[in-house]
Amino acid sequence: MDNFQKINIEGKEYFIIDSIQNLRAEDSFIYRKNKLKMYKGNGESRKYVGSYLGSSGERLSDFFEYENWGKGGENGERVYTPIQECNCFFSKSNLLKYLYDSRIEYQKQEQLYNFDISELYNSNLDSVSAIKNDKVFFSIYDVSDLTDNKLCRGYIRSDDEIWDIWRKLVLPKISYLSILKLIPTVGNKGNQKPLFYFRILLDYQFRSIVHPKLIGTSADVEIEEKEIKELTKSISRKGAYEYRKKVLEHMPQCPFTKITEVELLIASHIKPYSVCIKEGREDQALDYLNGLALTPTYDKLFDQGYITFKDNGDLICGTLLSSYTWERLNINPTAKNNLRIYPEDRKQYLEYHRNFVFQDNIKDLT
Repeated sequence: MDNFQKINIEGKEYFIIDSIQNLRAEDSFIYRKNKLKMYKGNGESRKYVGSYLGSSGERLSDFFEYENWGKGGENGERVYTPIQECNCFFSKSNLLKYLYDSRIEYQKQEQLYNFDISELYNSNLDSVSAIKNDKVFFSIYDVSDLTDNKLCRGYIRSDDEIWDIWRKLVLPKISYLSILKLIPTVGNKGNQKPLFYFRILLDYQFRSIVHPKLIGTSADVEIEEKEIKELTKSISRKGAYEYRKKVLEHMPQCPFTKITEVELLIASHIKPYSVCIKEGREDQALDYLNGLALTPTYDKLFDQGYITFKDNGDLICGTLLSSYTWERLNINPTAKNNLRIYPEDRKQYLEYHRNFVFQDNIKDLT
């Protein structure tokens, strides 16, 4: 079990023994008031989780420990069959984080929706804030297409209130579901029923941190965006070259790949450049200590919050990638001192990255 990544939830530690990542919020599932203009209808409360035939079906059966996907009743009707009872959960903290990440999209939509979804934000926030406990348990049921259906699509749904709450939060195309399969790190592992941790997440480019606008009138936003663009052009002319030069002088190789060729290194901001500009902190935007020298793949992992670093420079890996992906990246997320940077005088920037850019809750992983 030492090879499994761990997560801490409400003071209890779990092994992540498996995960299904990146289950997209397809239109057929989206709550009617969240639908894009190109789509009509009310949507269904059942969530597609994969095909239940072939190797993908074996994967689905193994993950949920359920072998009877899509088997109809006596008269061929779809059967509403329990898959896991009362051992699936959403966390209040994850739902609040999703709403925080998506608040700009709710208020100033980049996608075209049927309705003004800004009117839904506060009611959704109130619904989640009213949840009493951080872990909210529910059951899931098989409501798949029957086996005589050529698509053989596996669906789950629930009757519990939390299922209705999370469905009303989800924005189409840009949201996805991650499910972690957990067992406690203490006790007899072989006799313990797994828990399934359901989380909703937002594509990086739609997270509010990428669009740090004021929530004001359209005119306010247009004026502010124009000012920020002008300031960005000015700063780019004055300091971008010097910033990159100093970052690479201070950190002459990527800590992951050990590559030193400057042509392949990116001076990646720790506290995002756009946030520094929005806050009027040109000094931070151009501070070489607010930068890491990374090769492109690892720049993207860091920039989009899949990895972060402690104040002492130790690497922290999030839980949004599969063990296979970590292996291909040549990163062991369970190893102590797997990799570190030299963090001198970077603490304020690293703290910002952990709290606002990193996609996991940092308290769950430390």
